[in-house]
Amino acid sequence: MITFTEAQLSAWYGAVFWPLVRLLALLSVAPVLSHRAAPLRLKVALALAIALVLAPTVPAPPIGDALTAPGMALLAQNIAIGVIIGFTVRLVFSALELAGEVIGLQSGLSFAGFFNPAAGTTQTAVSSFLSLLGTLMFLAIDGHLMLLYAVTESFRLFPLTGGTELPLSFDRVARLGGEVFVIGLTIALPFIAVAMLVNIVVGVAARVAPQLNIFAVGFPLTTLVGLGMLFLMLPYLEMPLRAALERALTLWTQ
Repeated sequence: MITFTEAQLSAWYGAVFWPLVRLLALLSVAPVLSHRAAPLRLKVALALAIALVLAPTVPAPPIGDALTAPGMALLAQNIAIGVIIGFTVRLVFSALELAGEVIGLQSGLSFAGFFNPAAGTTQTAVSSFLSLLGTLMFLAIDGHLMLLYAVTESFRLFPLTGGTELPLSFDRVARLGGEVFVIGLTIALPFIAVAMLVNIVVGVAARVAPQLNIFAVGFPLTTLVGLGMLFLMLPYLEMPLRAALERALTLWTQ
């Protein structure tokens, strides 16, 4: 007859429970994997399956330690690590949405705003388009697999035994927040320059021909030029987007 002791069961449950906490925190924040269209049961099942695979290779304390004060601190630390890993990748998508908002504002498309139930906020058409483009590129470069590899490596860099600091300091968070504006404005800068040039041309034309209806000509012209620029710049958006995604995904595997 096969028997198990309480200590053995506690160790086995702990080997699955502690990685599961970090994985669930990651899946609640990471792009694509945290999409509202994905059922909650599917996310839990995916996290549980990955935790079962990682259990034999990841040293973890018994589950009984979760009820102690150090166990509570370890629980909070694992939740924070999972959220932070997903947050760093999510910043790239926030940068794309920022670029889309700026492009839509400069192109006169900011009036075409609509509520995006996936994001839970109101977005412009350009912002939603760039966010969708980033999602497709994220899947094209196997970003979801790289993200799972990053969280697997996090168990080596930040083990479940505790005693390590959080992966992000305040200065590093500030730099990552600055990356959002750097990436977003880098993508939107050509559109800002062209929109400024169009406004100058329309302003000069209004001074030369006062009878010209500036609103009837300037607004459609700005929108048309903005859409044309977006069409021409699409092939050149791949390099900065891919570099930003790969930099965010490899941040935890160095």
